[in-house]
Amino acid sequence: MAATMLTSQFLGARPQARPQARPSQRASRAVTVMVQKKVGFFTSGYFLEDSEQPAVNIFKRVEQKKLLSSVEKLGLLSKAEKAGLSLSKIEKLGLLSTAERLGLLSLADELLVTDPGKVSSASIPFFVGAVLSLVLIPQDNLAETLLAYTLALVFGGAFAALFVGGFVLKALQDE
Repeated sequence: MAATMLTSQFLGARPQARPQARPSQRASRAVTVMVQKKVGFFTSGYFLEDSEQPAVNIFKRVEQKKLLSSVEKLGLLSKAEKAGLSLSKIEKLGLLSTAERLGLLSLADELLVTDPGKVSSASIPFFVGAVLSLVLIPQDNLAETLLAYTLALVFGGAFAALFVGGFVLKALQDE
């Protein structure tokens, strides 16, 4: 205000008065609405907003996607039986009790409600490990070459399983 008056006096003009607000021109009030979002802070420094998602019922999703009928049409069970994997063989090997003892069923249940992006993102270190095993391990003799390619194969397999698993999980969770 003072700078405006000084400038207008310097230029030889008369200072102008501010127009008064008429009673009909009342100042409007601004109304702000705060939407509350749950924000959690992780130690890596990322904010996670709206992390709570409804639980996914995997059996309903399998039914909606008609996964069982697709397995039937493709003949996957008969192909597995021809390859030597049948329900009686699984029973003889004790794979179901072993999975139960190791807690693999609860792990699978937890993975089915996990964010698919996290599953796919977990594949990145395995990809880097596969590349680094081929680059950093010298391949001067047969043992080192076998070690480099074996590590690359193991890391590459883990990468592929996690990367594709994230997309499969996303397809199962989509509504």
